[in-house]
Amino acid sequence: MQIKSREKLSVKRSIKGYAEKAKSNKLLELFSTIKDYRKAKRHKIEHILYLSVLAGLMGATDYKQISIWIEKHIQKEQVKRLLGVEFILTPKKSVVSSVLANVDSEAVELIFREWIRNYVETTGKHLSVDGKVMNGSRYKDKRSIEVVGAVLAEIGVIIAHKKIAEKSNEIPALQAMIGELGEEFIFTFDAMNTQKKR
Repeated sequence: MQIKSREKLSVKRSIKGYAEKAKSNKLLELFSTIKDYRKAKRHKIEHILYLSVLAGLMGATDYKQISIWIEKHIQKEQVKRLLGVEFILTPKKSVVSSVLANVDSEAVELIFREWIRNYVETTGKHLSVDGKVMNGSRYKDKRSIEVVGAVLAEIGVIIAHKKIAEKSNEIPALQAMIGELGEEFIFTFDAMNTQKKR
């Protein structure tokens, strides 16, 4: 009850106009379209995802580091302005880790691809593709996530990922990603991906 009262009070005192300013935050807007799988929702999923992106850009490499960064910075006015809120609770580390481990990764990936193309010209570009293990992605009894990443060779910017299925390898993931990205790119990859049978 106390939390709800503080949130209502925050709305009444919304004099800084953060919500209006955040309407230009395209990535936050896209994250808001992701279906929230949780029953208890004290924090918006788009806020946790957006803060996690900021933490990653600032050097956080695993769930623990992301949670620590969020805890340290979430109450700063600059961060609240980006989120469009003037009051926000600091999420527990377990909440952040759970969201990142269980969110619909395919939906997040599609959002990333749409967002990055607002800033990077991709038509006719050279993509260098390789598989990698995402260090720090292991959660409880789940294995670390393996992905195929596509990098714009000219500028070194990743524009797409494809998760490698468990008990599989990067060949089917690469083939699926090429099909999704279309024929606008020139692809280069390891020799193992030239195999006709798998």
